[in-house]
Amino acid sequence: VIGHKEVKEQLVQLVQQNRLSHSLLFLGKEGAGALPLALSFAQYIICSSSKNAESSGGLFDNPETTDDKQETLTDSCGVCLSCQKANKLIHPDIHFSYPVITKKPGEKPIATDYINQWREFIDKQPYSNEFDWLQFIGAENKQGNITAAECNDINRKLSLKAFEGQYKILVMWMPEQLGKEGNKLLKLIEEPPPDTIFIFVGE
Repeated sequence: VIGHKEVKEQLVQLVQQNRLSHSLLFLGKEGAGALPLALSFAQYIICSSSKNAESSGGLFDNPETTDDKQETLTDSCGVCLSCQKANKLIHPDIHFSYPVITKKPGEKPIATDYINQWREFIDKQPYSNEFDWLQFIGAENKQGNITAAECNDINRKLSLKAFEGQYKILVMWMPEQLGKEGNKLLKLIEEPPPDTIFIFVGE
């Protein structure tokens, strides 16, 4: 993740000092890297190695150490099974929500319907914007939305227990596209289940 040194340090301190809020807003201008930062932070939270390390380094960077065996408290290890899954966007405890389109009349699309395209898009264009995403999924002139069906699916997924780790994390990209459907999430956001974290990424 390019730049954002002070923000990275603050995020690490939240975890290390056990002050991690259940809801965070990553707000940045288009191309500023808010989404890559949010994804890296989610990986850091679920990393099974970073909590046990004893040395220091740089958050989400390759830590500069002289000893190859040194680990870092301020970065995810990148090699544990949790990190590998998070890096591929397939970790079962990290959920994603983003604007989608309706392809057929009466269809009620949810983010999971587009998960393969999402993984490919993030792999190729992590610093892109919503327009790029919508073109990537063939929206043409259609408006992208986070639908009521998506909100219901979020409520369902986050009511379940974590599959592998301590935390369940939802990364919602472009929450600006929620509209009135977002009312379905208010209670969940205000009173989330234990160890549930919301990371909202907006412009």
